Amino acid sequence: NVGPQGWANIQALADHYKAQIIVARTVYNRFAEASELDKKLVIARNKQRQVVEEFWWDKRLTQYMLDERLEVAPGLVWCGETNILPTAANPLAGFEGYTGRPSSIVPHPRIAMRSVASHPSEDTKLMYTTGTLTQRNYIQRKSGQMAEFHHCYGGLLVEVDSDGYWFCRQLNADSEGVIHDLDLRVAGGRVTTGNRIEAVTWGDIHVAYADEVSYDLAWGHGGIVDTLKPRKQFLHDLLDFRARNGHVIKKGLHHDAFKEWALGHNNVEWEITGVTNFLAKAVRDWMETYVVASNHNDFLVEWVYKTGDFRRDPENARYYLEAALHMWQHMEAHKELPNMTEWAVRDNLIKRGLHGNPPRLLKFLGAQSSVVVCPDAHGGIECAMHGHLGPNGARGTPGNYAKMGRKANIGHHHSAGIWDGVYVAGIMGSLKQGYNDDGPGSWSQSNVIVYPNGKRAVITLYDGKWRA
Repeated sequence: NVGPQGWANIQALADHYKAQIIVARTVYNRFAEASELDKKLVIARNKQRQVVEEFWWDKRLTQYMLDERLEVAPGLVWCGETNILPTAANPLAGFEGYTGRPSSIVPHPRIAMRSVASHPSEDTKLMYTTGTLTQRNYIQRKSGQMAEFHHCYGGLLVEVDSDGYWFCRQLNADSEGVIHDLDLRVAGGRVTTGNRIEAVTWGDIHVAYADEVSYDLAWGHGGIVDTLKPRKQFLHDLLDFRARNGHVIKKGLHHDAFKEWALGHNNVEWEITGVTNFLAKAVRDWMETYVVASNHNDFLVEWVYKTGDFRRDPENARYYLEAALHMWQHMEAHKELPNMTEWAVRDNLIKRGLHGNPPRLLKFLGAQSSVVVCPDAHGGIECAMHGHLGPNGARGTPGNYAKMGRKANIGHHHSAGIWDGVYVAGIMGSLKQGYNDDGPGSWSQSNVIVYPNGKRAVITLYDGKWRA
């Protein structure tokens, strides 16, 4: 049974985009044995008017039903033939190779997304579920009650440009049936344009491994920021610390260190200058910008108190001593480590005669900081966690973050995904970060946007575009 408000808004959005609506049927019998949950058999019985009372579909959807496989665009397949139980906790598990190389859309009431590692010469495979139009109706046992909690009204929007490139975005209706898509808001069957989004969590920045195309798409004139006008933006791994990479130092990878020297990337202060140049492009005076405490930012701290040695590093000796002096003076005065990324940016601005103070709305977060976006929307979304620090000292993963009971947007993993209430951004720097050049990879230039009602979507850049 289709909810009237959300359905009217889906239709209005489809009319606005001149889009085709596709719906798949799912068989879930709350009373029958598993042998009666054969989707093809039930559909055939209905056609023969051997109607089982438990199985029926709203007639308003008849013209949109497609229970077969369809190539929506080159490299993207609609898997309408699938029949995954609505109670499945991980509906995409096991489907990684189901469509071969093409990315896939699998009908399911739970909104999920996964990135699948692909050959270095190929684009990352992405897997999506859809959400649903069907009202909640589950067995009141553990699996049914959990499925009811994660039941999402909405769909997946697919835009295809004239070259066949496709872009997917989640459409997640709130309790009033309101749907947002980028700057569009659909309510009461009416579409309005020019609406601001609440926030964006960008994929990891890694300025030293910049991708100027993606940077320009996001922060260039008329780019994502100027179009969607987020009230807040969150920057993860702003500093890469390529000049004295912590992984290289800890593992003693002398050949990698020599390569960086040969490429001219071993001056720490030059890298900080690149960071301040990036911030000059990315920051807006009408938007709060947060630099999230991240593991690559922390490499600067580790270099000063642990891995660096100015006696063996003449190129960085002076800067190392300046940073060390600030660190020890701050710890003496405040009894805690300073935010060295903030100090580095301020110090760089002073030396360049740019007053030394970052813009008023630029804030540097600590590891224990909290910034909750849309707090009135079911507790809000935590956006101040990078994703590298897991519970009780363990490594952070999307799975263990999802168990916190707190919606969150994180970065760190470079592989975009949706794990229940945790949305994971990808990377905005280059997809080639030196250490990942050769093997299969699941990275993508994906970002998480938050709408004013607390609903979210993942937007992925491709071929110099962020939408069709």
